[in-house]
Amino acid sequence: MSERLTELQRQRALIQNHLSWLDREIAAAQGLPTSPQASPVPISTPALSHIAASITTPAAKTLETTDEFEAERIIGQFHRDPNLLKTDTRRGCLTAFALALGLMALVTFIAYWLYARHLGRWW
Repeated sequence: MSERLTELQRQRALIQNHLSWLDREIAAAQGLPTSPQASPVPISTPALSHIAASITTPAAKTLETTDEFEAERIIGQFHRDPNLLKTDTRRGCLTAFALALGLMALVTFIAYWLYARHLGRWW
């Protein structure tokens, strides 16, 4: 087999293994009985055997409820109301527009002033 085909088959096996793990975790979270873990799909790439061994373990440990509450508390500290974010964004855009317009007016005035001085006609 070509190297690309072997790699694609290996990745497919890893994804199938991960999806079956996700199904088991979802069933466990819903309180449904879980089926025994199916044997992982064999990965026949010898150079990647150390990676394959680490991938056959579950993708992540389930968090303790205290850790989940702690994470939610930390996220809550930095939460901002979406309406305020929209208002802040609008205010920032209008401020940037006003500054750009003022800068353009200043540059135009300076250019006109320098040109008028060059011609000797300044009001």
